[in-house]
Amino acid sequence: MFLAGVDEAGYGPLLGPLTVGFACFRVPSPGTDLWEVLRETAARRPGRRDRRLRVDDSKRVNQGPRGRERMERTVLAFRELLRPASPGWERDLRAWVEEPPSGRSGERERAPWLRDLDHPLGTTVSRERARLDAAALDRHLRRGGAHLAAFGARAVPAVEWNRLLDRHGGKAGAHFAAVAEVLRHLLRETAGAPLRVEVDRHGARTRYRDLLERSLAPEAIEVHGEGPRGSAYTLHQGGREIQIRFQEEAEDRHFPVALASLAAKHTRERLMDLWNAWFGRRAPALRPTKGYTQDGRRWLQEAGGLLRELELPAEVLVRRL
Repeated sequence: MFLAGVDEAGYGPLLGPLTVGFACFRVPSPGTDLWEVLRETAARRPGRRDRRLRVDDSKRVNQGPRGRERMERTVLAFRELLRPASPGWERDLRAWVEEPPSGRSGERERAPWLRDLDHPLGTTVSRERARLDAAALDRHLRRGGAHLAAFGARAVPAVEWNRLLDRHGGKAGAHFAAVAEVLRHLLRETAGAPLRVEVDRHGARTRYRDLLERSLAPEAIEVHGEGPRGSAYTLHQGGREIQIRFQEEAEDRHFPVALASLAAKHTRERLMDLWNAWFGRRAPALRPTKGYTQDGRRWLQEAGGLLRELELPAEVLVRRL
């Protein structure tokens, strides 16, 4: 069977994309603990001199002066594990962003800073380091009877986010639409086998049955419980069972969700790197931004003259909140 996790980064910011990360493993049983399987290679909180990869909530991993490097090392190791022979290490950001489920390229390319994706997926980790880490991951996954089946992130730029807001009537609907695209991708990647997907809960939402029915069109849905501690469902499709659970702090309980959290956060960070580089070349004095609401407003004010000169449409630049 397969165990998968889904998490997002950038739900609240004013600038930059929403990113939905995903990770999926083939495992010998539903009770497989991947932190235990990979205990010699990865840990939630490895010590200062511990060379294991850190797999934890991205908010914790991406802290301090070495946080970005820790996050990149983990993401690049699992990327190399999934695509060990892929060429173009120096251009792998494009492959990462454009692989399914990638969305409409035309919407993404309306943002000029997202047209040139021929850059490395990471900026602080060498491919040799990633290969060594991937080899260790592969060895211990095989020993535990497990295998990485899918890993990536879906980037939703501002122009697409604004369209989803209009189509689905608000942020919660737009968010679920992006997650549903990832869920459909996981269903395709696991090709009829039993699948359990753990998803970080969407704000205060506790009821997902109707959303799952509309977006995934199963033959039947069992509701096992819906409440503030979590919501659980079994979807039946063509003799196949798909279990989907939404939980608070799922990244603390489930390895695939923690890894998905890192994929989502790393993708958003790299795309904001492109944002800051593109605008910085045109206005070297303009301070970079992470895109969060308060700093995003500061950035828009400082960039006002440049933005008027560039005549960029507001829906391409700014996410409606």
